[in-house]
Amino acid sequence: MKKIQLMTLFILGLGMNLFAQDNYKLVESKTRNMVTGTSTLHDWRCIAEKQSGSAIIKTGDVLEVKSLTARIAARSLKSIKENGKYYDDAMDKNAYKALNADKYPEITYNLTGVSNMKTAGTTSTFSATGNLTIAGKTNKITFPVKAVSNGNAVTFTATVKFKLTAFDITPPKALMGTIKTGDDVVVILNSTFAK
Repeated sequence: MKKIQLMTLFILGLGMNLFAQDNYKLVESKTRNMVTGTSTLHDWRCIAEKQSGSAIIKTGDVLEVKSLTARIAARSLKSIKENGKYYDDAMDKNAYKALNADKYPEITYNLTGVSNMKTAGTTSTFSATGNLTIAGKTNKITFPVKAVSNGNAVTFTATVKFKLTAFDITPPKALMGTIKTGDDVVVILNSTFAK
């Protein structure tokens, strides 16, 4: 009898643990991801206007990110000025060509592991490792992340640096090659996922 009771408690505990994990979806209206870089003319920045994603997250005393996938439509990257106004389409067309956006319409990120998780109240910090795919090339990257839980939502912020050439992307040029884009880019993530 005691064995049956212990087994029942174990199964109930396991079930409660599984049910504590929730499915989250990226909230596009609350997400602002940006790519920045340099050129021989001026620094540049693009915002991602169309993105989606999903995650399995367990909140509680310690945040647990079981899985996370994010996608950005390559042609939704739009060049913006410092004042927030858009540049003309010529800059975007150069970017889409460099990204080979017709052949590879999405930029994707798939989380493969989390380490060094530290949680204090509603704020957690950790190292995220995952596969980033740009223009058909996938690289494993690791970067520090800050996560803030707020009710039914979790917002992840991070700064990720890499080289375009690491993804076999030739930095774009304009005006017969007189304006050249730098190889180094920075992705500034500010992504909100909600139940």
